[in-house]
Amino acid sequence: MTEDDPSVGDHYDAIATQWEAFTELPWKQRLLWPTVRSLLPEVAGKRVLDAGCGDGTYSRWLADRGADIVGIDVSRAMIDAAREAHGDHAEFRRAELTDALDDVGDRRFDLVLCQHVLSHLPDLEVPYAEFARVLEPGGTLVVSTHNPVHDFLVVREREYPDTSAIDGWDLDAVVRPEPDEPTYHDTEAFEIRWGGPDSSNPGTYYRRSMTELLRPLLDAGFEVRDLVEPDLRDLDDGSEVEIPAELLRRPPRSICFRAER
Repeated sequence: MTEDDPSVGDHYDAIATQWEAFTELPWKQRLLWPTVRSLLPEVAGKRVLDAGCGDGTYSRWLADRGADIVGIDVSRAMIDAAREAHGDHAEFRRAELTDALDDVGDRRFDLVLCQHVLSHLPDLEVPYAEFARVLEPGGTLVVSTHNPVHDFLVVREREYPDTSAIDGWDLDAVVRPEPDEPTYHDTEAFEIRWGGPDSSNPGTYYRRSMTELLRPLLDAGFEVRDLVEPDLRDLDDGSEVEIPAELLRRPPRSICFRAER
């Protein structure tokens, strides 16, 4: 990755108007979000930080169930979309999780929800430390992110699996790892050009080992209370979603956990 590559904010600015459709993908709507939801505590009356709120879809879900929500995101376009659609129900601010959340006071929240953001960050010490700082003692952190084993296979094979059966469309993903020969225990950048090799809006990610995903969490003072790898067999229920056997045998592409401060 070079200084000329698009930032994460630029990437999500470009797809902000399409984000609602992403939240409605069969895999996300029927497997990933229910898994995350199962890890959430009761939210009524709770102060919740939605870290990486996107267009505010999940902030609104939490607000509708009685939570007091602050949503933050690196994408200005996502924040604009969230304010326009859900600004009457939650507060939305632009913020970068690679930096300290200086405008958020200590012990401000009871719950932090962070969905599929950590895979965009080169380092996890700062965000985990900030989540610990802004949570009340006994507060809860719920995370979904890329599964380390899945990502390692993707970069090693230089190929993203065909997920059209669970996503509803062909992602036509082109994988560009850095370095060329990945090492599982190292944290390494890679790029996916969604939509083919000529895509002008690649996504930049950082794959890391399970140790490097969880050790900074423990160092920040959290204790892991639950951990789930969403199982595609839970989608293979005889409905309209027919999942290829090869996809069922692969490691899940996400991992979700609940931790307490």
